[in-house]
Amino acid sequence: MKSMWTLVLSSLLLFVNLSSAGAHPSPSWNGVRFHYQAHKLGTTIITASLSIERGNPHYVVKATVDTTGLVRPFFRMHNRFSSYIQEDSLEPFRYVKEIDQKGIFSQKKLYTDTLIFDNDSGMVTIERANPPDIEEISVPPHTYDPLAIFLKCFLESEVQDGQTIAMRIYDGIKVREVIFTATWGEIPTPLYGAVEAVCLESEVPFSSLGDKEGAIKIWYTADERRFPVNITLELPSVGDVEFELERVEVW
Repeated sequence: MKSMWTLVLSSLLLFVNLSSAGAHPSPSWNGVRFHYQAHKLGTTIITASLSIERGNPHYVVKATVDTTGLVRPFFRMHNRFSSYIQEDSLEPFRYVKEIDQKGIFSQKKLYTDTLIFDNDSGMVTIERANPPDIEEISVPPHTYDPLAIFLKCFLESEVQDGQTIAMRIYDGIKVREVIFTATWGEIPTPLYGAVEAVCLESEVPFSSLGDKEGAIKIWYTADERRFPVNITLELPSVGDVEFELERVEVW
């Protein structure tokens, strides 16, 4: 289950705001935070947030995922993710994931992993706090953690209708490669009403569901804000689960 949410976060964060390619622009804000809710059968089952803060000399990107309501007694999730990213190169140097989840039909997971990226050598050191453990692995060039890849695209890329986007992510479990296709359309949103938006869609295997093929769709506004207003998971044997943007904070 955790790996599914890692992929969701990666996809959600990647396309929050895609500006023109070129040098890294300096955002007009010091921080921004997006709040989401996922609904199923007319009730909220998951709350999530993601934020970007400008530090010196790095950025900090954070994400939270919590189950709520009727789902919580059966599956409790209280996960936290943080990425520390070099301001000049936009490469990650530290990624922390705090996993706290358990369920009636799933194994309890409670651990904190810190991934230290050495981009010159292509090595990642994984430090686990409980039980204590250290592991080193080699990763291909241009591999990012799930939050760092978002910030790179946030500051350097733009998406055109019909374009495909490939991303390579390492989350401490395995290197994942996902390809998205962009299309344009209109979508209703609880926060802004009907908006013109870009939809990025990809077929993906869900390891938590026996590697069965499903799909992810991310909708973001087709304007200078590029706010991600909806992300929909098409889960095999489960159905659709929607994350909708409920609130935005800027400071």
